[in-house]
Amino acid sequence: MRDGDSRDSRGRSGRRGDGRDNGRGDNRGRGGRRNGGRNGRGRGGDNRGRGGRGGYRGRSNHRRQDPRAASRSGNRRERIAVESGYLVLIDQFMLANKQFSDKVLEVIDEEPNEKNAIIKSYGGTVVELEPGTYRIDRDPYAYTIVIHADGERVDSKEAVDEAGEKNVGSVYVDTRCLAMFDRELLDDSALLDKYRSLWASGDEKACRDLLRDNGGAVRYGFSRYGDELGVYSLEDQDVVCLWPDVAEAKKEAESSEKSEEVAQAAE
Repeated sequence: MRDGDSRDSRGRSGRRGDGRDNGRGDNRGRGGRRNGGRNGRGRGGDNRGRGGRGGYRGRSNHRRQDPRAASRSGNRRERIAVESGYLVLIDQFMLANKQFSDKVLEVIDEEPNEKNAIIKSYGGTVVELEPGTYRIDRDPYAYTIVIHADGERVDSKEAVDEAGEKNVGSVYVDTRCLAMFDRELLDDSALLDKYRSLWASGDEKACRDLLRDNGGAVRYGFSRYGDELGVYSLEDQDVVCLWPDVAEAKKEAESSEKSEEVAQAAE
């Protein structure tokens, strides 16, 4: 069983003898792998792999989208119809809050200041404007929202700088979205009922669409955890500016108080 014929019969001579190259090359395809298969895959790889990867990078490496593009789209689309001359700024959830809607409907025949006080107690504010249609310029990187008459050209940065000392209130935004609408919408009990029903069903987008269909607008705030926005008014220009400096000032005050407490404790 150890003679050459036996080895040949087991095929070892084909691996170790002169047939090594022929045997492995012809039968097992090593040459085929190196010359045909592997290189064939390599060439295919060059086309599908290296070339493909290059092509993929080429497709994905397109011009990066302007990060302000989405905000500008909303700026072009959103409008507020302020027919009564009083603009309400409040968290979008409050329109679905039955306690809030019940209270504002109770004072429907009272003086407007009664309704304004309720709006303020629920984290909103009311700004007086000339009746008309207003645009919203929101800049997510400057952390500002500027509301101005449609058709008027307003430099948002200049407006914010000018409005810095003219605070008229603040807005607490807990759901990330700020609702802006004419105060008269709060007299429409059917609209409030429908809004509350849509909100209860979990369809927040339908709530926002309902508000827009009735002359209102909805825009994001600036923090996913909520905002406290200061509201500033240039009354002679019918321009309203909002930015989150109220929250920043509050944090600075709290930080200062803590520092004083620590200093007093150290004494």
